[in-house]
Amino acid sequence: MARPHEQTTKQWLEEYERFTTGEITMDMTQYSSTESNDLKAADFVGKNLKVKISKVEIRSYPAKENQAASTKGCLHFVGKEKTLVLNKTNTKLLIAAYGKESEGWTGKEVGLSTHETEMGTGWVVTPLDVAPPAFDPDVGF
Repeated sequence: MARPHEQTTKQWLEEYERFTTGEITMDMTQYSSTESNDLKAADFVGKNLKVKISKVEIRSYPAKENQAASTKGCLHFVGKEKTLVLNKTNTKLLIAAYGKESEGWTGKEVGLSTHETEMGTGWVVTPLDVAPPAFDPDVGF
């Protein structure tokens, strides 16, 4: 006997037909939230955050359909619950600013802002206590 929440194939096909013709719509908000403790760039579009790194953690991620298993750095911030998983670009920025050893990153202030990419909205981490490079005023090219 089928459980009340289960549909027969015929019922599913009928509902799918009604959905694809626009007769019925589906509330997708139930699929938009996760139980993750990681910052989501899409939630902060147009906002610039100033935070202090409290610790750096290494996380392992299992392989998925089209992705190999990986490990990534994850930043924790003073007074904040959510964390930021670092991509390669932001990791390279922090290495250039604070060195390759993560102990040198703790206690540093960084700016977090968002940036649109081909893959969606992503984070940009800006080291705040590092002098910007000097620019050459007249370089021919």
